[in-house]
Amino acid sequence: MAKPEFHFLKLSETKNLFKILKDNAIEARFVGGCVRDAFLGFENNDFDIAIDKNIFELIEILKKSGIKCIPTGIRYGSITAIVNNIKFEITQLRKDINCLGRECNTEKISDFKEDAKRRDFTVNSIYVSENGEIFDYFNGISDLMNQQVKFIGDPEKRIKEDYLRILRYYRFAAKLGDFSDRYSDVIKRLSKNLEKISIERIQKELFLILNLQNNLKIFSFIYKNDLFPKLNLKNYEKLNNSSSASFELKAYILFGYDVLIHKFKLPQNLKKFFKDFKIFEKEPLIYCFYKKGKEFAENIKLIKYIRYNINEEFPKNIKFSEFPINYHDLSQNTSFANRKLKLCEKWWVCNNFMPNKEECLNFIDINLKF
Repeated sequence: MAKPEFHFLKLSETKNLFKILKDNAIEARFVGGCVRDAFLGFENNDFDIAIDKNIFELIEILKKSGIKCIPTGIRYGSITAIVNNIKFEITQLRKDINCLGRECNTEKISDFKEDAKRRDFTVNSIYVSENGEIFDYFNGISDLMNQQVKFIGDPEKRIKEDYLRILRYYRFAAKLGDFSDRYSDVIKRLSKNLEKISIERIQKELFLILNLQNNLKIFSFIYKNDLFPKLNLKNYEKLNNSSSASFELKAYILFGYDVLIHKFKLPQNLKKFFKDFKIFEKEPLIYCFYKKGKEFAENIKLIKYIRYNINEEFPKNIKFSEFPINYHDLSQNTSFANRKLKLCEKWWVCNNFMPNKEECLNFIDINLKF
């Protein structure tokens, strides 16, 4: 195969950084996602660099050169170096020992191949030097070309080092189009151990998979191997055929409201999104459009079709107007005023915004006696 274009080697920031490293007799190589994705033909700007130098010595060298360093993973021998606002994650060569899930002790080493052994998959263990020389210790390039995601070494041992690697395996399988599910037996045997991983980390991987193409097959593996038994695959399959489905809608259909709200750790704005889906999913589309906008209403239209088999037509040629009444138009003795106004507004919208002030007040007096 032709040698890929390693765009990161052409950056002036890379050349500046590597000159400093070379001047201080430090050997450095890019590794991980940016290298892997270059072989796949697209750019990844997550720049990971492995070096054969103690990370604390590197910090002093970079500081003297005026390069900002952030101790992002100093416990594991990693820092973030920032050159002209470009971030480089730099890690000293190491061996991981006494691994227990996410936690492990590290030992500094000087052998790049030994460093490669600690990485999860063959496709993530390809190194590239400053001059473009490729170091592929575990046939990662061949696996990339054959769309295969393989653990380095014993898969059971590698998973036990960090159980999140189960979901990482499926994420890369979705990314590469590997639908072999080759580790199904060992994954099913170890699936219960995902309970030891924080929900934030699990959720992040699931959402990353959700953003990839061909993820329905991957989620079927996740479901079959008891990693997430509450997935709504039947409804998600219907949704998966729609190119207009938003990320939020895919998550709502696949995981369900209760999981998203009560199990996942989501920011408030995303929680509100899902709560609004729950509130409006049975409301008329024209009302959803009026209250929340066209994009939201389109999501509700899909929810109605997928969950309730309702194929409601999207309203056309809508001309919104201002609701003709407010709280001050009601009698002072009117109880449940806010509720009545809300119900009347919905009636007004569903009648194409035609009823006037008097008709709206009559509607409340005649129909909303509570």
